[in-house]
Amino acid sequence: MNFMFSAKELDKETGFYYYGARYLDPKYSRWISCDPAVPEYVSGSPIGRGGIYNHFNFNLYHYANNNPIKYTDPTGEWVPDADGNLIAEEGDGISSLAKFQNITYNEAKDQLLSQGYTIKDDYLDLKVGDKVTLDNVYTRSIANSSSTCTTEGYLARTITRKDNPPVIEDFYNCWGSAIAGSQGKDIELGVGIPKGETFDSELSKNYSSVSSSDAKFGKTVLRFANSANKVQHGAVYYGTSKDGTVYVYTKNGWELKPTVMKLSDLMTGFSEYGSVQGIKTGESGYYDYKQR
Repeated sequence: MNFMFSAKELDKETGFYYYGARYLDPKYSRWISCDPAVPEYVSGSPIGRGGIYNHFNFNLYHYANNNPIKYTDPTGEWVPDADGNLIAEEGDGISSLAKFQNITYNEAKDQLLSQGYTIKDDYLDLKVGDKVTLDNVYTRSIANSSSTCTTEGYLARTITRKDNPPVIEDFYNCWGSAIAGSQGKDIELGVGIPKGETFDSELSKNYSSVSSSDAKFGKTVLRFANSANKVQHGAVYYGTSKDGTVYVYTKNGWELKPTVMKLSDLMTGFSEYGSVQGIKTGESGYYDYKQR
């Protein structure tokens, strides 16, 4: 069996248990490295109170808030809905919310507290299926749209663009929304980019190619191209759920309402987009804006 103690994976070569962020040596019941979240939990270690800690003390004392019977050390992730808000999966909490959005622990904590979730005796009142409403350029663009011309309905063939004409606030496209959103600018009328060549030029001049594994929530642009590597679409990375499903923010043409959806569903529903490809050979098709 590979998964035993605490349902964590045993690395047979080293004899250590893998907890996602660090390894546990079961022979001595000690961590062999420091938890990467150490600065956020200094007060949790008896030795560390008052802001003084070292790796040995933190590794020895701090696991599951010093109460492994009551708490676990999960590595849950979140699932975005079509409006760009996040739905909790099993094991989700403040740390996973921070990790998913690439924000600090305290920022994630404030998000939860501001929406009525409570923390009492180190217990977060959050259940599987609970929703955390986000306020970012993507959720605002979706909320500001009054359109009934949705991607979901279009792909299900329950609506047509003729019967559900676009609304003026949605008059922008995939390339423009991806560029504006990834730069933290409001996605609204006027940000559209009519030509794919202009989109590629913007990526080449002002963005850096990154690997898909380094994609950042709401920051990384995905470039889609056909077999001839002619750009067809642009979207923005919107996180990866616990089962490995990648989500993107996308505006499918000038007419359809913006949405958040699975990357796999986007590529299946709009096969004409092709695949995620880089502009140059060796580039992944994932691009981060160069901060000025």
